[in-house]
Amino acid sequence: MAHRFTPEQKAFLKEHVKGRSNKELTEMFNNRFSLQLKVAHIQNYKGKNGLRSELLSGSERTYTDEQIAFLRENVKGRSLKELTEMFNARFGLNKSTDQISNTKNRYGLKSGITGGQFEKSHEPWNKGLKGICTGGKETQFKKGQRPLNYRPVGSERITDDYVMVKVADPRTWKMKHVVVWEKENGPVPKGYTVIFGDKNRRNFELNNLILVSREQLARLNQNHLIADDAELTKTGLIIADIYSKIGKRKKAAKSKGNR
Repeated sequence: MAHRFTPEQKAFLKEHVKGRSNKELTEMFNNRFSLQLKVAHIQNYKGKNGLRSELLSGSERTYTDEQIAFLRENVKGRSLKELTEMFNARFGLNKSTDQISNTKNRYGLKSGITGGQFEKSHEPWNKGLKGICTGGKETQFKKGQRPLNYRPVGSERITDDYVMVKVADPRTWKMKHVVVWEKENGPVPKGYTVIFGDKNRRNFELNNLILVSREQLARLNQNHLIADDAELTKTGLIIADIYSKIGKRKKAAKSKGNR
């Protein structure tokens, strides 16, 4: 029996179709609206309404123009780990460092650093200007002297609306809310991230910083469970875990039924 899609369901599919397989989109749709549609239903709807996921071959997925622009803008001078954290926080995703690295390579994006130093192929701004200065000997850098734009460890800056803290020389920066959380709890476990419970990127109170797994973050975003209140978001996290368990049980039951 054909499913009649509501305006809300149509808007949901249009918003989430990019970069997702039919299977993933179907799971998201069913979790969001508590339905059990088959992949064929979603695939047919996409075909009839001209919705395209724009997936690359295999499991490699495309990125939106906005996401690629973000990577281009922020890649310089940042480690892969830092860039990945910024990307996931900006778009509410859970990309791994390997995925971001592959995307950088695919689009020819270079950070200009390797092992904390500029790559050999990276040309400094003053290449070819040896012996040229603008303010006499008294303004030239001497051995061991720091440049005028040097920022000491502990300095803060705003990057894409996130407060960043310099945690080490020469140029290692980290998101402030992660630094605050780790100071109290230790390093963020692999596969996890820290989010703002009330969406306020300037609220660094510990009770507003919530540790979530990548799977939990995906569920939170899929079901719009991150609220303007930290306590509501924590409740949303419980709901997200329930959705995950339901999805896993359905998948297990379907797999068992197909044997």
